[in-house]
Amino acid sequence: MNVGIECEESNCVQGIADLTVLFPASHQSAPDMFFSIKPSAGMLQLTLDDELLWQGRDAGEIVAAFEYEFYNRVIGALYPPLMSLHASTVSINGTCITCAGISGAGKSSLCTVALLTGATYFSDEFTLLDTTGHIVPFPRPLQWGSEEHPAFSHETMLASGLFNKTSYFFPDREGNTVTSLLWHPEHLAHAPEPMCIVLLPQYDSMAQAATLTELRRSQGIMELAAHVHHNLPPNERIRLLHARIADHAVFYRLVFSDVHTAWQQVETLVGST
Repeated sequence: MNVGIECEESNCVQGIADLTVLFPASHQSAPDMFFSIKPSAGMLQLTLDDELLWQGRDAGEIVAAFEYEFYNRVIGALYPPLMSLHASTVSINGTCITCAGISGAGKSSLCTVALLTGATYFSDEFTLLDTTGHIVPFPRPLQWGSEEHPAFSHETMLASGLFNKTSYFFPDREGNTVTSLLWHPEHLAHAPEPMCIVLLPQYDSMAQAATLTELRRSQGIMELAAHVHHNLPPNERIRLLHARIADHAVFYRLVFSDVHTAWQQVETLVGST
């Protein structure tokens, strides 16, 4: 899919560029969808193929609206060839590891610690699964608020040389300024790889040690079905996952309080497979 983006508002240009810089550039003359940001009658308007999506006076608000619409419109248009999972995915020496779960389960933290140890980045939040059981790269920047992550300081992230950091600002509903940090991994995947390991993480601050438990395929797929982005009946989600995920893929539940020791267990698992 090729996406065209035109921005005539200088205050939006950098934010749009930071959100999309990791995606490969294309010079196709006729994009599949075309976003435009233009001033009109004292307002900024975000449109998609001439459909008005959002308008406002604040540039950050328009960038935030673009972020939301970009991901959701692209993910929607890519289905059914590509299913989107609420998951992060990295690869270690050809072993693709997908971490799927609700917000707060620890999937982005596991993705970050993996990248800090040299893993290759596929995606965070949107993991694309094709009809042959392969994960297709979708390099959305890692993203969190302006506060320090409890497991990774900004200094650690930058000192690693494995990330670049940018940010943009937008007003919330009460008019307060919100900072959104964008972390751009250096090591990006450029070709699909087969899904090998699926982790269903569960962050538990009371856990004494990280525990990694293998799940039956049927149980793993049933739980993974809850993290499919598309609005499909539960039985259809399960059927599609059964059809797409190869028999050799293995599911694990990972319960942890410390993401670093949890990832050490995953690395040991990968080394033994």
